[in-house]
Amino acid sequence: MSLTELSEQIAVVRALRRARILYAAVPNGGRRELREGRMLKASGVVSGVPDLLIFTRPPLHPEKCGVALEMKRANGRPSDVSKEQAKWLAALEEIGWLCLVGYGAQNAFEGLRKMGFDV
Repeated sequence: MSLTELSEQIAVVRALRRARILYAAVPNGGRRELREGRMLKASGVVSGVPDLLIFTRPPLHPEKCGVALEMKRANGRPSDVSKEQAKWLAALEEIGWLCLVGYGAQNAFEGLRKMGFDV
């Protein structure tokens, strides 16, 4: 995850905290030493899992399990979503999650508001 993506994700996390929305970040991004990467993989970290998993049901879609949010830099492109990320987003949608790619914090906020979240 680039510093730009990280700063955008931090802005989203702050808003989720303020709104008391239940979420967790997935530690997939960033550079790691080989040993640490192996330990994370052995402990269950899987490539492509979305950056933020929001467990609070979306107010306008209470039938959904939650929201999987993949963060990208502002002004990013759909091609910025990797094949692994696209597979995860499709699989999560299939089992009842809403999925969103946020191109920057403001774009993520717009998507979350459309789902009924007060962020």
